[in-house]
Amino acid sequence: MLFASLLMAQLAAVVPSYAEAKAHADEYEALLLPKDSAALVEAQGKALEAALLVCGPAPTRGAPVTIVVQVSRDGLPMNTWRNGESAFAICMEDQLATARLPVAAGKAFHTSYELSFAP
Repeated sequence: MLFASLLMAQLAAVVPSYAEAKAHADEYEALLLPKDSAALVEAQGKALEAALLVCGPAPTRGAPVTIVVQVSRDGLPMNTWRNGESAFAICMEDQLATARLPVAAGKAFHTSYELSFAP
């Protein structure tokens, strides 16, 4: 029992909260060179288009949804977080969790997809 408690405490310390992951994403995105930023935005756009084919259409109303993805140095998603509980948000998170993204510095990073809806 003690081992399980210690393991859970270690896991909680390793996995950041949604707010921490979003802060990491904002920091990473702010430091990108323009060419790297453009490559990331282009790849994210393609990932969003593919996700919308499965999850869409996007709602015309509702609270904004942000999905944060931790990406490995190989460009593969490792973890995701979201701030919405709608079926659309959950589906988008599931789909975006499979999208390969370009890695600028050869290091793992966090990035975010911010979705807002207007009538």
